[in-house]
Amino acid sequence: MKVDATQDLLQIQLMTQMMKSAAGGNNNTFNMVMSTLLNSLQSNGTDLSELNILNDDSSNLTTGNYEAINNLKQNINFNVKSGNSSIDEAVDKASKEYKVDKKLIMSVINQESSFNPNAVSRSGAQGLMQLMPGTARELGVKNSFDIKQNVEGGTKYLKGLLDRYGNSKEMALAAYNAGAGTVKNRGMHNANEVYKMPSETQDYVKKIIANYNKQV
Repeated sequence: MKVDATQDLLQIQLMTQMMKSAAGGNNNTFNMVMSTLLNSLQSNGTDLSELNILNDDSSNLTTGNYEAINNLKQNINFNVKSGNSSIDEAVDKASKEYKVDKKLIMSVINQESSFNPNAVSRSGAQGLMQLMPGTARELGVKNSFDIKQNVEGGTKYLKGLLDRYGNSKEMALAAYNAGAGTVKNRGMHNANEVYKMPSETQDYVKKIIANYNKQV
């Protein structure tokens, strides 16, 4: 995250704590002030998904303020942004070619590599959509660190999984992360059975679906 964005988030976090105390249980006052501040930050390009108050619980909040924060969660839309025009263009092209929702592709890239084309995992997965060398070869990807090739190959792979699992995003994402073999061996037959997958995969699916649902 950029330094200026981090500073914005720290400042709004401090201001939020002050307003929680000042507003007490006044839901309308808290909601009105917070909406103004959050909308201002979002219009300036701040990534509100990093803001801790949006994941706060009731432990330090009055009932009114807790409800106000939950209302704000429902009304704020988050855009997953790459910050790289080459990535955006590659995603647009792959989305149209394979008929995969652009929001889903962006959410996968965000989770897999945080939009770093040179990312390499401990297991050897490479590039934006973290393709394993063997999988990349099967998809016709010669250079996994090439933005266009990686996004096209990863989207093609994701499309195949979506088709395989009846367009279930949860099942396709589980297979993308853990492999189709693990999905079969764990007995995951529908989106409601993500709990059967390894905890890492459960968290992976949860985060991507959350980002996907919050986008405009």
